Amino acid sequence: MASEIRLGQLIAPFGPGSIYTDKNGVPNIICGLDFWYKKQDERGQWQAGETALQKHVIIEPRLSELLNVPHFRQPPQYYSDHQNQELSRLDVQTHRFPTWYVNNVTGKLRRFSLNALRLAPPEKGPTGPKGLWRPVRFISVCAHGHIADFPWKRWCGCICPSDEGLILRDLGGPDLRSVKVTCQACNKSHTLAGAMFMDRDPATGKITASGLARAGIACGGERPWLGDATEACAEAPVAVLINQSNIYFGKTISSIFLPNLGSERDILEIQEILGGQELKLTGVQVLLKVGLREDALKQLQDILKPHYATLPDDDSILKAFESLGRGDRSVYSGLQPELEDSKGLAFRRAEYNVLRREIGPGKSSELRVMPSCIPSDFSSWLGAVNLVERLRETRVFYGFERLTRSGSPLDGMPAAAMRQLFRDPPEAEYQWLPAIKNYGEGLFVELQEEAIRAWLDKNCVWLQERFDKEFVGRMASETLLLPPGLTSACTWQWAARYLLVHTLAHILINQLVFECGYASASLKERIFVSCDVVAPMAAFLIYTAAGDSEGSLGGLVRLGRPELFEPVVRRAVSRASWCSADPVCSENLGGSGSRLVNMAACHACVLLPETACETINSGLDRAMIVGTPQKPEAGFLCGLVEGFAI
Repeated sequence: MASEIRLGQLIAPFGPGSIYTDKNGVPNIICGLDFWYKKQDERGQWQAGETALQKHVIIEPRLSELLNVPHFRQPPQYYSDHQNQELSRLDVQTHRFPTWYVNNVTGKLRRFSLNALRLAPPEKGPTGPKGLWRPVRFISVCAHGHIADFPWKRWCGCICPSDEGLILRDLGGPDLRSVKVTCQACNKSHTLAGAMFMDRDPATGKITASGLARAGIACGGERPWLGDATEACAEAPVAVLINQSNIYFGKTISSIFLPNLGSERDILEIQEILGGQELKLTGVQVLLKVGLREDALKQLQDILKPHYATLPDDDSILKAFESLGRGDRSVYSGLQPELEDSKGLAFRRAEYNVLRREIGPGKSSELRVMPSCIPSDFSSWLGAVNLVERLRETRVFYGFERLTRSGSPLDGMPAAAMRQLFRDPPEAEYQWLPAIKNYGEGLFVELQEEAIRAWLDKNCVWLQERFDKEFVGRMASETLLLPPGLTSACTWQWAARYLLVHTLAHILINQLVFECGYASASLKERIFVSCDVVAPMAAFLIYTAAGDSEGSLGGLVRLGRPELFEPVVRRAVSRASWCSADPVCSENLGGSGSRLVNMAACHACVLLPETACETINSGLDRAMIVGTPQKPEAGFLCGLVEGFAI
């Protein structure tokens, strides 16, 4: 199956536990990590590729520290013909799911095994073939992540020992009353009316009732992505369509590689050498964790010997290894926040502190940042425009959710991910998660702090009326927005600041797709926002990254030049000043979007493909940039709107 799916897609959207329909139209479930890095021998038996396991190691210390996982591994790449037989024909296994199929002529239901490679041939009638087997449309899932076939027999009340005799009829009516399952052996039957019912607690979002639970059907804890594994579960099962978008939410997190800018030249040279030896560094990590410092040092020295006539001293070698890829936080000690950041916000602040500096050639092979001149007309509100000529993004998959997204996806790591993604989880020092390295380019744009504060003061009454406590509270509960660590810090000022920065990033992306040659789905964003008094942040990174060593062609960085950047911004703001859905789009209805944390934002103006927005199009308000039809002067960049006089 790996030959059909690109490497990046195995991180999202087709990670373990997801349903993938192959080129023959057969739905399959992507297997857990125990089933990766294997290939079939001449007898058809699956054998582990040990060499492949070692060759695909990725080291990203910041993500390892955040997720508490020692290392990561790139998904196996399928080669049909390769000189190294250990790395060829590697597959990511899949299991057939759902296992129930229906004959499109007779309506008969038949069950196939998880591993069935082929379906039965068409049934024979008096005059030839009589119908083909098609996968059923209905399955069952629960909020704890389990997924199973729809319980056809129990739903219709059939108690026959065999699966034979079930018939599924779809009369094509407007609702599920036209879909009926019948057992010909015991004459039990039931329509699917009410099967997909689901009720939630409005306060917590927890599922309190479902159609299957009302019929006395409990979740069996099935985990078909791990084979026939099951576990106890008290969650109510919910009947869903196999192609519903809420049956799988992959949990991913990414980081930008940070060089050690504050380190001495000899430390940087050591790190450049160590950076290409990720497999060996995994062993060094294990040795240091168990206290075998001398053995770890010897392995590091063996890596460095071919590159040095005289090896550096032991302290320098260990210092270079321990700070590899973590950035040098001491360089930015003057920008530490007054109040402690949340874990996610602190992770993002480290990137902000590096991207706003110049990183020229020779300092790092993984990140290069050059400052650009700010257009003179933008100097009153723009703090910096940096050209990120090269960057490395590491994206990690660490689990999935069904039906609803968790408010705290990192809770329980790494135990939660190991239990969900592995049938037999590895020992702590050998735990890993799938990841992929992408290389690309980008534009880092920072707003001027004085201009933001002046705008907040000038429009404080209007902003407080627009963002009431309920709206700010919903924003604060969305972990994707990286709210401050303390709930008390989630004020209307923070909400306005976040909506301003995030929406400006979106309108620029919408304009850049016409200028730089990239599609909107190929561009991504990283938002840096904090309302801390000592160390505020108001910036964003628009970047593109591809899973190869070259990355991109420079079309995005080129637009950061002042003579090109100024007209791009003016055109972007001008387009955002009017939406075909106005005045409805700009109305204050207390919140819009799937999470009710948007204001003036719709598909006609600022929404982007979900691959481009890190918050899945949450936390947006076009009025922060251009105001509303009733109050255009309230927009932060109202002066750039054509025909508007300040």
